Amino acid sequence: MEEIGTQIRDARTNKGWTLERLASESGLSPGFLSQVERGLSTLSIVSLSSICRALELPIESLFVSSGPLDRRTPVVTKADQQLQIQIGRSPVAYRYLSGQLPDAPIEELLIAEFPADCRQDGSQHRGEELGYVLEGRLTIAVDGTEHTVGVGDSFRIEASRSHSYWTGKDRGARVLMAVTERFVET
Repeated sequence: MEEIGTQIRDARTNKGWTLERLASESGLSPGFLSQVERGLSTLSIVSLSSICRALELPIESLFVSSGPLDRRTPVVTKADQQLQIQIGRSPVAYRYLSGQLPDAPIEELLIAEFPADCRQDGSQHRGEELGYVLEGRLTIAVDGTEHTVGVGDSFRIEASRSHSYWTGKDRGARVLMAVTERFVET
């Protein structure tokens, strides 16, 4: 986590931004960002995405260490070239099926792997989350209303609404997810 924090600090200072400016652009507090930069706080995928969006920094650049990134959209991404990340102590692992897609209507396409007895507490952010359950069962709470989905079920969440995910004690879930942002704020 400390290495990611250092890269975020370097990107911020290269733009000539203060912590307050990054906080304003990302919607996160300066204190939290300071802890992230010093490797003292864990980072959710939502917070990391907000920081990268604000800094115009491809999220995969924080995890790929060799060579410059090719910003062209690949036709095929081989399984061994897909970015796999787990943020901090979060039990949820993500496999990015594509790089960030800056000119596409979706920002990210990924597989979220929720282990058994996992809880990802409520978050709110811009855009939408769309999912298709590949394996297991997942409970989703949106604004306090619970929905349980299983293999073959799909969901769509307006991400500005408070939403949480959790699995049962006996098994987890694998979910194909697409994350998008609303282009016109109302």
